[in-house]
Amino acid sequence: MKILRILRGLMAFLTSIPMKMDEDFLELSARFMFLFPVIGAVIGFFAGIYSFFTSYFLSLLFGFFNATFFSGSQTTFFLYITKVLASVMTLSFLFVLTGLQHTDGLIDVGNALGIRKASFEERIEIAHAWIVTRSGALLALFVSLCTLLLIFLAKPEAIIRFLIVAEVSAKLAMVTCAWQGTSLQRGKGSIFVDSIKDMHSLYLTSLVASLLISAMLLGLKGTLAVTSGIVVGGLFIVLSKRVFGGVSGDIFGATNEIARMIAMSVLVW
Repeated sequence: MKILRILRGLMAFLTSIPMKMDEDFLELSARFMFLFPVIGAVIGFFAGIYSFFTSYFLSLLFGFFNATFFSGSQTTFFLYITKVLASVMTLSFLFVLTGLQHTDGLIDVGNALGIRKASFEERIEIAHAWIVTRSGALLALFVSLCTLLLIFLAKPEAIIRFLIVAEVSAKLAMVTCAWQGTSLQRGKGSIFVDSIKDMHSLYLTSLVASLLISAMLLGLKGTLAVTSGIVVGGLFIVLSKRVFGGVSGDIFGATNEIARMIAMSVLVW
């Protein structure tokens, strides 16, 4: 029962799936943050299954439409449309499944990056404000479009494994960021940083689990994709110090989105 409670808390924190949440689910999620990559694998599996069946359904629909009205003469065109629509729907599903919380963090970090010669307090304030600046919108749009393109370029027969490894890498990047990041001592981010800061055994568990999942699914490419997550997490540790003075919840969100994109680029290479 305790294991189910832990997994339920982690799923409630990382997704928008309606679940019964305990009062201490936030602290519970922070304490077991090292299991984020495992939840990432579940998220990737859900997204992969959705993508696979969406592509299958659309191919049947457009195949029927093509054969009925065009006598099969527009096969290439309809195959392209099927792939585009399936990619858009897959990315949309990921946004819905995660409740856009990571994308919101990406926008907030973009907002803060657009302010030059500002103090940490001013950047934190603009990040928490209910506004979207040009820099925030452009960063989110760039990352989203790149992710969409990479989903489009993924091999259809490997889309489930592709999305699982990408999500595992994204979650490991978040764990890396917390493991060696500096706590701001304010907001949700500090709870997660404080729970795993310099806890090397927990981080090693997270790393090994991520490598095992990715290696079993996609071999060397999967391993390289997970490694890219470690690099992105390290880069965001540096960025967080320069922008906010430490790791915040927004930094975690931005780390997730960019690490997923980078992992996907490794996998399609």
